[in-house]
Amino acid sequence: MLPHDLPAWSAVFYYFRLWREDGLDQRIQELLRCQVRERARRLEDPSLVIIDTQSVRAAAGVPRTTTGLDANKKVSGRKRGLAVDVLGLIIGVVVMAASAHDNAAGTALLDQAAERCGMRLEKVLVDQGFKEAVIVHGALLDIDVEVVRRNPADQGKGFVPQPKRWVVEQTNGTLMLHRRLAREYDHRPDTSGLARLLGLHREHGPAPHHTHAGLARHHRAGPVNITELLVDLHIQENAATARADQLRHQIAHFTSALAETEVRLADLATTRKIIAELVPTGTEPDPPETSTAYQAIVDAFNQHPDQAFRARELHELLDMPTDEASVNITRSRLGRLTRQGFLTQPGRGRYQKRT
Repeated sequence: MLPHDLPAWSAVFYYFRLWREDGLDQRIQELLRCQVRERARRLEDPSLVIIDTQSVRAAAGVPRTTTGLDANKKVSGRKRGLAVDVLGLIIGVVVMAASAHDNAAGTALLDQAAERCGMRLEKVLVDQGFKEAVIVHGALLDIDVEVVRRNPADQGKGFVPQPKRWVVEQTNGTLMLHRRLAREYDHRPDTSGLARLLGLHREHGPAPHHTHAGLARHHRAGPVNITELLVDLHIQENAATARADQLRHQIAHFTSALAETEVRLADLATTRKIIAELVPTGTEPDPPETSTAYQAIVDAFNQHPDQAFRARELHELLDMPTDEASVNITRSRLGRLTRQGFLTQPGRGRYQKRT
């Protein structure tokens, strides 16, 4: 199923295997990505990356030791994790068993993105399937990981694309089509998906991101090209399937979160009732302390409004412990204050009071 302008499949696979083992395929992919970004009048390395995972069924004959069952999406096969920029160009990719948690893919993709984007990478967008472990790992790399939540006002409106984050879903839909060309490589976990990333498809074929325009072209050109029409329909079907899988995942996540919250509310109500019975009549518990870590951080920036601090420098200024765990907690608090608009970041890892 290789394009007609390529040599025999055995020769192509021979060189592809050599390039893969030498890392040349990855270097080619990164050079092409940088050139495409420059033509789009952007810097070579992105400052914003979007991460997502997708569970796909494995081909027949794939070893069971490299596959698993995604309990949320009811898919048996492998899980593919992608990190892309705002143009949909791939920054990193991981392939693991579908039973693996999204956090495992998320941390691996963060490492790849930090390595390949250098110091320019500042922010990563993820969906609600990624948990706190990914956010903490991003903080260790000085990367702000933001969980994009659906706007409550969009409920009941059906499918509403989320700005920027939906780019990775478009890339996933395109790769589902290219999966047919990479079927031979699915028997090895280190090559699953790599053929798709090399773009083994005709350049003059239907553009994957302009599906509706492709359908309109068939109607204007006279006789309908059935093959191209089926390809266009296949792309739309894959995109709709990916969106349905995402919605099922969100429903399962919210159902689980609601059940946990209701149990927590019941526990809190019982605890409050017991404590209230233990307190003598006419007495009130002492009020909680008002001096918090956040207040100390805010006071420090109010006293030095023109100075930018790193998390460790702030600890030294406030005579706080400088061990790595404490500094990481403060770094997370600084990121939260930045998102709330109290602080700004004049440089990578530095924070200053917003004027």
